[in-house]
Amino acid sequence: MYEDARRDHRQIISEAEAVRDEAIQVLVQGDGVTVFNSLSFPRTGLVRLPAAYAQGAQTEDGTQFPAQPAEDGALVLVRVPACGAVSLKPCQCTAAQGAHASLTEDGAVIENEFVRAALNSRGEVISFVDRKTGREFAAGAMNRLLMYKDVPRLFDAWDIDSNYILQPVEIEEPVTLTVRQESGLRAVIHLARKVLNSTFEQDIVLDAGSRRLDFVTEVDWHELHRLMKVEFPVAVQATEGINEIQFGYMMRPTHRSRLYDSDRFEVCNQRYSALCDQSHGAAVLNDCKYGISMNGNALQLTLLRAAASPEMRADNGRHTFTYAFTAWEGSFMDSDVVREAYALNVPMVTCSGSCEPFSAFDLDAPNVFIDTVKPAEDGSGDLILRLYEAKRAATACHLNIHVPARKVWACDMLENRQVELPVSEGSVPLDFHTFEVKTLRLER
Repeated sequence: MYEDARRDHRQIISEAEAVRDEAIQVLVQGDGVTVFNSLSFPRTGLVRLPAAYAQGAQTEDGTQFPAQPAEDGALVLVRVPACGAVSLKPCQCTAAQGAHASLTEDGAVIENEFVRAALNSRGEVISFVDRKTGREFAAGAMNRLLMYKDVPRLFDAWDIDSNYILQPVEIEEPVTLTVRQESGLRAVIHLARKVLNSTFEQDIVLDAGSRRLDFVTEVDWHELHRLMKVEFPVAVQATEGINEIQFGYMMRPTHRSRLYDSDRFEVCNQRYSALCDQSHGAAVLNDCKYGISMNGNALQLTLLRAAASPEMRADNGRHTFTYAFTAWEGSFMDSDVVREAYALNVPMVTCSGSCEPFSAFDLDAPNVFIDTVKPAEDGSGDLILRLYEAKRAATACHLNIHVPARKVWACDMLENRQVELPVSEGSVPLDFHTFEVKTLRLER
């Protein structure tokens, strides 16, 4: 079963990347490197470029971006517009020193201009402080691994029974911390340890200009009937947690005082789960782990299981995944959680060659996102855009279109034209209800 899935996934990913690369090659030519951002908001982030960019990069108009040497080339901190691209050439510019990591007597510290995180000797985050306000977001040891005996009564590979919480398994193996990257645009602390019969390695990563602490993880998993979670107790009081679903989120209780609530001991989340009040909040993000429990002020992301049926030790083997922690001041509406979750899951793409800088689309509301851009299914050459409101806030905004479009239609989800929308200088006014999904058709 898993062998079939791996083979099919490899084929699908290979075909998708081939289509992407073919499309990119149509846009670029000549020398230089181009960085593409497929998301509907401008992004600033680190990308890996050839070693020639180790001293810096700049655009045709002279905008410079700092860089630093890396093992396999250079890391460049670049800003790319929404649904767009910038082309870069090497230059000499001032090196940036944004992030820093160091070992201490009882653990480690990793920090940048926005946040400071302290780790204990086990690699658990015992402090996460907003450097501007001084607020402490950790209410206990975060990034703490939890292990439980996991023997469901019925469906071994699909169910998690509520009594797992009563069957903890001690994991006290020694932990080794080392500084992999001390300072610059990125700081990295490496964690290595055993977990029962398995090995666990992790890069704890903080980039310059970021409020997101990434945990890039590789596990060689050799367990049977075990459940592994990672816990983040946060200094936020919330009776409900926010769990992302496609095109919005669900709110579910963080308490188990009623039978109905206790039955929701494990719930789904897509790219993030958050706890917040009207003054501050914190979230755990992930790139492929979609089960989570919320108990009081703790977010407990499910990382791995070890079923024996329908295939013995099917989950055993090497796993690579990334989860992250971020926190903010203000309400959920003020936060960048959805953007951070998107950015974690959709890296910027680079290729050789140059093109004119462009942004195909952008929006003037931070809670409205373009989820899909695709050709119309009827083969007409029209473009289909699917947009949604992400934070349960009715919003009026404008979609700015920077590609040729003769008309713009509101459609149903089968792409049938319904209402022609007014377009003024490439801008389309839109009104979203809470969590509303809109499908637009652009006649080229």
